[in-house]
Amino acid sequence: MKISCRKKTALNSKKDAVLIPVYRNMRALKALTGKKIEDEINDMIASDYFSYDEKEFSSFFMEIGGKLKKIYLVSVSKDPQDSRYYMELGSTFAKLLKKERISSFSMIAFEDIYMDKKDPQYTAAFLDGFFFGQYSFDVYKSKQEKSYQFDEVEIITSYTKLKRYIDDNAAEWNIQFDNIYMARDLVNTPPADLTPEIFAAKVKEAEGGNLKVTVVDDMAELSEKFPMVYGVGKGSPNLPRMVIMEYNGNPESPKHIALVGKGVTYDSGGTNLKPTGSIEDMKTDMAGAAAMFAVTKTASETGLKVNIKTYIPMVENIIGTNAYKPGDILTSAMGKTVEILNTDAEGRLILADALYTATQSDPEVIIDAATLTGACIIALGKHCAGLFSNRKFLAKNITDISYDIAEDIWELPLLPSYQKRVKSDNADLRNIARQKGEAGSVIAGLFLQEFVDNWPWIHLDIAGPAYIEEEHPIFGKYATGFGIRLLNRFIKVHYAEAN
Repeated sequence: MKISCRKKTALNSKKDAVLIPVYRNMRALKALTGKKIEDEINDMIASDYFSYDEKEFSSFFMEIGGKLKKIYLVSVSKDPQDSRYYMELGSTFAKLLKKERISSFSMIAFEDIYMDKKDPQYTAAFLDGFFFGQYSFDVYKSKQEKSYQFDEVEIITSYTKLKRYIDDNAAEWNIQFDNIYMARDLVNTPPADLTPEIFAAKVKEAEGGNLKVTVVDDMAELSEKFPMVYGVGKGSPNLPRMVIMEYNGNPESPKHIALVGKGVTYDSGGTNLKPTGSIEDMKTDMAGAAAMFAVTKTASETGLKVNIKTYIPMVENIIGTNAYKPGDILTSAMGKTVEILNTDAEGRLILADALYTATQSDPEVIIDAATLTGACIIALGKHCAGLFSNRKFLAKNITDISYDIAEDIWELPLLPSYQKRVKSDNADLRNIARQKGEAGSVIAGLFLQEFVDNWPWIHLDIAGPAYIEEEHPIFGKYATGFGIRLLNRFIKVHYAEAN
């Protein structure tokens, strides 16, 4: 979608509609809208039809430039709020325009009604929310509505700083959300249409320029180099893959960061079969892989000056004649042996091989994202991800970013006293603790920690926010793309050099 910014008035807008934020006793709008629109707004506000209920949208028609246009008023707080307030407004407005099939609009910037020249965060947050609200997934519907395509949003402001900010970031916004939409599509896709082979091929399509993609699809090689990935995935007729993406955005630097994403394209639980109520949405168990694919692809397409190596193990975890079983002992890429007590704790196994492989190239930091544990949903709900890290500064740096962009994370402890719970009498480790129902997310984090060899590491358990069945005020329903904006910002702020 086109994002433009003009230093002019809404009266001259050539778009289909105009959006104007208002609050009680607001200063005169004439300088921003022109007298004709200001008079109409004042009449509207004075009518019984209008209320100042916050976040409420009202509308009326008026003629501008010989054409009938729709004017939307949104009632906002008199005082500036945090970013998610404006993200929610943006998401709601996108859905309203989609329903009314309006393809372009002009808007008065929030900074102008607040007379805030310092920070362009309000309008930027609104645009983030608007992008989220525009998403839809309807490719499998047999009777689709006539295609709706939103074209352009035009920001109207009197502030040079805001115009410069919009102009400088418009292209990057579109690239980022194209990749968020891609990731959401992948997570929403039925498992028959996104096997490890198909998923790996989609990642391979992104190769080009300074982005290299390697797909390990030879089972002998996979068994040798990534034995637990092979061990988990060998029971399915849709055989596993290991995908490695290498983005060389800063060739002058020897440094790089490592990303790891869990790619279980379908998780039945294996022999420890998931029950009805828990199995239906297991196409989503590759959301961590989709997120890391999107983050790496975004860095490449925006020319971010950083080097990234991304490891995405892809498996289908189902019952089969060759499937691994409770009681089996698998040997990891690191050499540590793992006793299998539950085949539904498979994500940590494939991540372990990928994390260890990541350590071998001496990264600055390793970050993994995974829909890893239902226990994390019990602890934090569907709107918040669990954060684990073996470095306090890493936990603080990423948490500081998360709130501002409404991608909530909460740090959980890697308690040393629980480490013995992942030790096995029959092997080096076991994949779950024997204490039922206790600290499942912590136990999973401690298991993964065994394979990072004290490298600086962040683990994000996104089991809750990656896929939300009920309408979220910003992200909508189902696949959310959670973590992509968070990691894009985190990498850009802390690891990328200025272009």
